[in-house]
Amino acid sequence: MKKIVFIYALVICFSCRTESGVAVDYSLLPKNDTQHVVVDLSQIFTNQEKDALSQKIIDYEKKTTNEIAILTVDAITPFNDISVYSSAIGNYWGVGKKEKDNGLVIVLRKNEKHIWLSTGNGTSRILTDSICQDIITTTMIPYFKDSDYYLGLDKGLDAIMHKWN
Repeated sequence: MKKIVFIYALVICFSCRTESGVAVDYSLLPKNDTQHVVVDLSQIFTNQEKDALSQKIIDYEKKTTNEIAILTVDAITPFNDISVYSSAIGNYWGVGKKEKDNGLVIVLRKNEKHIWLSTGNGTSRILTDSICQDIITTTMIPYFKDSDYYLGLDKGLDAIMHKWN
């Protein structure tokens, strides 16, 4: 399911769940051999911000087994569909426990001002589309409008983790 929210000429696309049967060439996706939970290809975070987001995610996973990954990119070329792209990232990187399907991938496409949340089926039972949309519009977007991507994602993670518990 896709929902589009238009706020102050900032277009944020989001979906908590993607159900795509599209074949994906994983060699076209960014690698994450070191299994980082924050991969900042757009270089929008300082090292301290990236470390703080990473630690928050790692601590949450230790407490709950729920897995979260954040990827920032400038573009998703040669992909056209960010839902396919983010779902493929989750599969390629192995986000979530296979038996629980409890992963969440957040892809921020900075140049296009898109944010996309893709969840595993287990996650989407709790983090519904409406909950994700509310978190994006009320928690993240106000910071993104000021180009404060770190604070938007930090506060967004707090809201996600609170709802997911």
